[in-house]
Amino acid sequence: MKFSLSVKKNNIEGLLLLFPVILIFISEILHFTHPQIGVAIKFLAIFSMLSITLLKNKYNIHSLWIFTLLIPILIYHFFISFSYRAAIEELIRYLFPVVILFYSYTLKNRFKLLFNFFLVFFIVNIIAQIVNYILWQKGIKLWYFDLHENGVYTIPSVYGIMRATGVMGFFSLFGFFCLIMFFLIETYYKGKLKGLLMILSLAGLFASISYKGIVTFVILIFILSKKKLQIISGFILLILIFIFSFPKKALDFYEGAILRTELYISEGNSARSESYRVMVNHTGLLGEGLGSFGGPASIDHDSPFYNEVNFNWYGLELGTTDTYFPHLFVEIGLVGALLYLLFLLSPLLRRRVSIQALRILGIVYFALFFDAAFSYSLNNTGYLMVAIIWVFPIIYYSQQNEKS
Repeated sequence: MKFSLSVKKNNIEGLLLLFPVILIFISEILHFTHPQIGVAIKFLAIFSMLSITLLKNKYNIHSLWIFTLLIPILIYHFFISFSYRAAIEELIRYLFPVVILFYSYTLKNRFKLLFNFFLVFFIVNIIAQIVNYILWQKGIKLWYFDLHENGVYTIPSVYGIMRATGVMGFFSLFGFFCLIMFFLIETYYKGKLKGLLMILSLAGLFASISYKGIVTFVILIFILSKKKLQIISGFILLILIFIFSFPKKALDFYEGAILRTELYISEGNSARSESYRVMVNHTGLLGEGLGSFGGPASIDHDSPFYNEVNFNWYGLELGTTDTYFPHLFVEIGLVGALLYLLFLLSPLLRRRVSIQALRILGIVYFALFFDAAFSYSLNNTGYLMVAIIWVFPIIYYSQQNEKS
């Protein structure tokens, strides 16, 4: 009887701990169907994480000390902002990773609970995507399609191929999720379905046609694998099969890759590359203030900083500059930005982090930071929940395995 009550109590506690995680993913779905409700649920999730963290009253000492040093810097840049409304909005976004990292510490001994939930959620996403493809082929409008004023729906696609989104609605987040799940399954799943699950995660990543996610995967596999020649040969073989099977599509993808390379790297005719120009030329020890550059608050509240630096949007109307690091370094300066990034990496400052944990955490951080170089993933609660939430559970799970 006591054992039964103990198991029941443990299950209830586990469900309560997962409640904020579930809310974040629900908010991502509602972002497409009921945006205002989605935002409300997102903040409920953040409030739930903060409440659980405060009730547990247990913190990683390194994270806590660095955040203590970071607080006065954020306060200073709040008060020098051109607009307090913009500063408030941006301050909240700066705190998203902080709350989720502290919440990760409350889950430090619940790795299996988190892994099993994510595994089930991954399978749900794969099944949902198969259904999405079937409905799309039948010409049925899906819930995450955008409706324009002319009454035409926009499908997330590349050269006529619909990008995979699962239940998340956003192809890039789905691709990032599949990327992280591939390495988590490779490292921690011990069941008979390991090979199948790894194949499905790869299929999800490539079906999302998320260029950032695919490039990240190729880089990581090349760095981490001992069979580099086989991997290169395998990729070349797959490319050749694709070229000969779908020559028109292959040409389209090639031209698209060349265009993106010119746009973001060789010629730099984009808001992203312009952001890095501003970052290099206008990053000081202290920044311009919260909400001044790069983020949605700077656009919504018409930050004067864009005119001061002659920012070139190249004719595009965007909600952000679509890259995170210039926003971070320009708004809170070199000192604040480096301290903020050090806070995100603070779990690695522990004395004992196993080789296995360092490997998987290196993958998680690299994937998140690489994506943030071309997007706002470090401000996106969906990306943070897929990545940062794992940090402390992975560290402590590896330590437990070493002891046993």
